[in-house]
Amino acid sequence: MKKSKFIKFLIPSLVVMIIIIGIILFPTDSINAAKNGFSIWVDTLIPSLLPFIIAANLIVKLKFVDILGLVVNPLTRKLFNVSGKSSLVFAISTVSGYPVGAKLASELRQNNEISKYEAQRLVSFCSTSGPLFIVGAVAIGMFNNTALGYLILICHYLASLTVGILFKNYGKECVKRENIDFKSEVNLIVANRKKENKGFFVLFGDAVFNGINTILMVGGFVIVFSVVFKVLSIFNFIDLVSAIIYLPLSFFGFSKELCSAFISGLFEITIGCNQVSSITNIPEIIRISLCSFIIAFSGLSILAQCSSFLAQTDISISTYIFSKFLHGVFAFIFTFIFYPLIDLIPLFEKLTSISSILYNNFIWNYYINNYYLILPVLVLIYIIFTFFLLKRLNTHAK
Repeated sequence: MKKSKFIKFLIPSLVVMIIIIGIILFPTDSINAAKNGFSIWVDTLIPSLLPFIIAANLIVKLKFVDILGLVVNPLTRKLFNVSGKSSLVFAISTVSGYPVGAKLASELRQNNEISKYEAQRLVSFCSTSGPLFIVGAVAIGMFNNTALGYLILICHYLASLTVGILFKNYGKECVKRENIDFKSEVNLIVANRKKENKGFFVLFGDAVFNGINTILMVGGFVIVFSVVFKVLSIFNFIDLVSAIIYLPLSFFGFSKELCSAFISGLFEITIGCNQVSSITNIPEIIRISLCSFIIAFSGLSILAQCSSFLAQTDISISTYIFSKFLHGVFAFIFTFIFYPLIDLIPLFEKLTSISSILYNNFIWNYYINNYYLILPVLVLIYIIFTFFLLKRLNTHAK
């Protein structure tokens, strides 16, 4: 075995061993970090992400993706060299946030509905954060400025589309233009849907089952990476990396504290954005641009979540991570360029007023305040469906 291959084999095991040793030596800090990660999962991710994951699964199973793909196929083929099905993947990703886009793209590839290279092009721009996190958590909760949230949001999606265009020729594969009869294709989709012989409530049960499994996995990643970041901080690894990147960034006015906060964001975006926003002695344009990069890059925690879905396919994870880095760079540049216009464009004032309608209405507030009651109902559906699914599988096995 070559030395380089042995080192690649050994490094993951050494990293895990260091983390385990850190947990053993500093159990109190590790437990507190796990509690913080659990709190983020329960208080933020479950109420904001779970309904969208279930809805996304359901709308795919109902074959609505296939019909919408027929409508927008000419546009997406010209812009991104992908089939029309990607449009709904992008739309759901923009609404629901990480890691839904990567999950849906991997499912399309697993079902062999798109090619390997088309799937790679698809995940390059269909893995985005959601407006609830950007506007609600970052802009309002951390910067106390709704307009900043819409600035990041616009730059975030603009950067994503830019990466999609750059990846248009990836794989030297061209999605062919097809002259299709829309009516006959829709009838074929409906006929295939009927052949599956699954009613709406069966599909809804499948969607809830998959949605809760996904949100459980997301929670596991968030908790684990909260502990990992804490252990690395105790071992002064974060300070070491911060000191290294501080040397070149100091010429641009970056402080050591800001570099440390930025590094934390490369592990977990919520923690990183919160720390960056709290450093008030740095100009806001720098802080908001860094947060824009962190959100677009998504951090190791979310990259690991998305990679867990992509690893089930032949999609290149390294290429996906590179596309997310480009997403972060473009998001930083766009935010930095457009920041001075935030007080001059009436659009941001209108979007700010719209946010009160979207996030301060009775239905949304009722959901957020009572998700502790709604969640057990979904879990109950999950348990019932799992019971019947296992029973049906055992029957077929016999």
